Amino acid sequence: MLSFARREVRKDNAYLVPLRFFIGIGWIRASLEKILDVNWNDGAALAQFLHTKLDGGQVVFPTYRMLIEEVFLPNVGLLSLVVITGQLLAGIAILFGAFTNLGLLGAMFMNINFILAGQVNPSAFYVIIQSVLFIANVGAVMGLDEVISRRIRYPWLVAHPHWDEDYVPMEKRSFLVLAIVSLLVALVASVHVRDWGPNSIEDPAMILLVLSSLGGLSTLMVYFRFREPTLERGSTS
Repeated sequence: MLSFARREVRKDNAYLVPLRFFIGIGWIRASLEKILDVNWNDGAALAQFLHTKLDGGQVVFPTYRMLIEEVFLPNVGLLSLVVITGQLLAGIAILFGAFTNLGLLGAMFMNINFILAGQVNPSAFYVIIQSVLFIANVGAVMGLDEVISRRIRYPWLVAHPHWDEDYVPMEKRSFLVLAIVSLLVALVASVHVRDWGPNSIEDPAMILLVLSSLGGLSTLMVYFRFREPTLERGSTS
């Protein structure tokens, strides 16, 4: 066990593992709190949250407002179960480093939905932290992904120790596509920004603009980090 710990802490980005533990525990805690709350189990708490955000004008995107009114609220009981389950699964994946990248992506998806619904804090900070953990490939350190990655190579699912060397072309292109989509989202969000001043930290559209811009640029940097396959690796003979 001691030799394992020494080997793991010498890996790149091992210093981010405590942050991974923190985020994983945070998601598990959030899920357990909702499991123990009867108002979350029947969807009442989520319905109240959504109505409060709608009535307060904090849902700034018309399409998302329509989604809440026509899809989320009529199915609030099922959606509440999805949120609780999603938080629990994301927390377990991140904490134990098992399908870490899938867990981080799922967690960021939930955070972005919270932001779209008008709940900026603490989701904005979680998105930034989880983006760093994803790009740093931290699930390959002190996690089960080191074993899982031997059979599942795709980096969107599993943190791979040698993701930048051992990959298929589709993997590299998918990061370029995500970068383009993120920057397009930032462009759309800019149209809905209500406050360009110092108080814009409370504006969901401004937060989404900043996060999408940062995410797009970071993902583009990951795209350029992929190394060209060597002749030996690319040879079929």
